[in-house]
Amino acid sequence: MAAKRTSGRPARAALERAGRGRNPVTRGKPAARDSRQRPGRAPRPPVGERSPRRNGTPTTVHRAGQRTPLTVRGIGLLAGGLLLGVGAGVTLERTLVGRDRRREDPEAGEPFGGIRGTPVKLTSHDGTRLHVEELGQGPCLVFAHGFSLTQDAWHYQRRDLPGRYRCVFFDQRGHGRSGRPRKDDFSLQALAGDLKAVLDWTGEERVVLVAHSMGGIAALQFAEQFPGELGGRVAGLVLVGSTYVDTVRGMTAAVSAWGAAWAQRTLITGAFRFMGQDPARAQQLRRRGSDLGYLGTRLFGFGSNPSPSQVAFVDKTLAGTDVEVWAKVFPSLVDFDLSESLAAVSVPALIATGDKDRLTPPSAARFMAEKIPGSRLLILEDAGHCAFLEEHEVLDAEIAALADEVLVPARAAARRRRRPGVRRVEGS
Repeated sequence: MAAKRTSGRPARAALERAGRGRNPVTRGKPAARDSRQRPGRAPRPPVGERSPRRNGTPTTVHRAGQRTPLTVRGIGLLAGGLLLGVGAGVTLERTLVGRDRRREDPEAGEPFGGIRGTPVKLTSHDGTRLHVEELGQGPCLVFAHGFSLTQDAWHYQRRDLPGRYRCVFFDQRGHGRSGRPRKDDFSLQALAGDLKAVLDWTGEERVVLVAHSMGGIAALQFAEQFPGELGGRVAGLVLVGSTYVDTVRGMTAAVSAWGAAWAQRTLITGAFRFMGQDPARAQQLRRRGSDLGYLGTRLFGFGSNPSPSQVAFVDKTLAGTDVEVWAKVFPSLVDFDLSESLAAVSVPALIATGDKDRLTPPSAARFMAEKIPGSRLLILEDAGHCAFLEEHEVLDAEIAALADEVLVPARAAARRRRRPGVRRVEGS
């Protein structure tokens, strides 16, 4: 039976008399409903209560009184998990992570990070020591990994492609087994210089360059910095989950509201500033919040149903990069625009992106594919920023097709005849 409603007028009148002339903020507001409800605050709706339908779809109302949008949750996970790993709500986090890790996982037996090649220490243009490994023989592929990862991130490419190709992998400066630059130079120009040093070391006349995220940004800087290389030694280019413009601007462009975009950008830059000022404390917070880091990695690195083993592998790799390096590399990924260099890419190019990539949105891939003459766009459905792991079979086949086209002359004509402009692949 419904409770009998009573008028709140006497209570409001008493509150007005008590607050008149003293506290205009509370004047005219209803009295508290009970000892737990403060004046002026609406009562909490029951958990799971439904709000009015929006576009025909009911939205669940949570404890805060409204549905928390993915953007807002994502900001907290990115800053707290992917960047710092700050723990909050530890019990809930561990419950969610434990449940996620127990999902069916076809990749559970993969020895992630366990494939080793022939190691070489290479001195780059400014004296920085780079760790290089090569596997296999044949036409040459050079791989450049993304921010806070290592060459081990190319796990499936290291496993599957050396049977047909000479595959050269290197750790970016300050990452993995490579050394740090003496003058803390992590600029895009320095990264492009490292790429040239690796290409010089291969001794190859023609290679295909495969680059992910930050590695792809460095590849575009390389094209601008060394214009004779693309079309000369670099015969083909593969950009995976990469962009041509400020990565933070790309992330915030993926959200709908300007205010949310501004908050996200401010929070991300603030987190990196904190890491630079107090790296020891940031490292402690990251270790303490490893479960939240896993959730942030899953949200921002993968599609809707990723392999728990792949997520854990990427999360562990991210956590292995020193926070001081994070803080020093990040300024290079803000406020740049390499759109002018896209037209200078005069070689066959494959632009691959996951349609759930929340770090370098697919719109950036589409723009690059439009501006790079004769390029192909590969859209991998329900894949995120780590599409090179999630959809490795499809991507590896496309890399091999491009390599055969530009590095194996006998196969080039046949490949060109059936070369599509845009290919959309459903997640396998």
